[in-house]
Amino acid sequence: WQVNWMSANNLWACFSDIRGIRSTDAGNSWSFNYTGNPANSTYRVAQHPSNGTLFAGTSGIHDMYQSTRLTDAQLDLADPNGKIIYSTNNGQTWQNLHSFGHPVFWIALDPSNPNRAYASVIHYNGGAGIGGIYMTNNLNLLASSTWTFLPAPPRTEKHPASIVVLNAGKMVCTYSGRRTTNFTNSSGVFIYNPTGNSWADVSDAGMHYWTKDIVIDPNDATQNTWYACVFSGWGVAASGLGGLYKTTNRGTN
Repeated sequence: WQVNWMSANNLWACFSDIRGIRSTDAGNSWSFNYTGNPANSTYRVAQHPSNGTLFAGTSGIHDMYQSTRLTDAQLDLADPNGKIIYSTNNGQTWQNLHSFGHPVFWIALDPSNPNRAYASVIHYNGGAGIGGIYMTNNLNLLASSTWTFLPAPPRTEKHPASIVVLNAGKMVCTYSGRRTTNFTNSSGVFIYNPTGNSWADVSDAGMHYWTKDIVIDPNDATQNTWYACVFSGWGVAASGLGGLYKTTNRGTN
């Protein structure tokens, strides 16, 4: 799922099925030489810019948002390993930070606020589930940190995916696919303004069914250029929409 360089020699790689692997020699060799992460899948890690602490989102449910992991039957199950864990020694030892009881697919830190972070938690449960984006403003408290459930963006059905926090503090995220017989009109790209606790839906119509990652162009200092990755679903509405979408004005077009 991801490779994260903590330093020139220390790497952590996120995987389905085998939790994760780490390297202490710049990737020349890899091992399971770590403790405290028993989950089937580690989906995402983020590293604190000042103290180097690693934060990881984990789950006992693998292959998230692939075609076989989009329905409620798979994703609404109780998940004891649906949690955020953290490591202060480059992934050698992990400890529990916060348990949600449902899959944690993404974690992202706010570059403008070292104690603020966001996490994607998956749980629909007929619309009454706890899934969505959570935010903390006291990440420095680690296992004592408190996480606030944000209001849901328009159209969405509790299947949040990737998160990026812009330099000025606004948060951009995707919601990925959910399907019953066909895909529901619940996916896309959204901007959250923490000042007003409000959302804007900036999705192209082609993103409404099975959006995956959002990537901010690192060469655009204004952070106005984004790329969104979209799968084609099936059924009349969702088919034929897959591809790479680009905006140069934060989703207006």
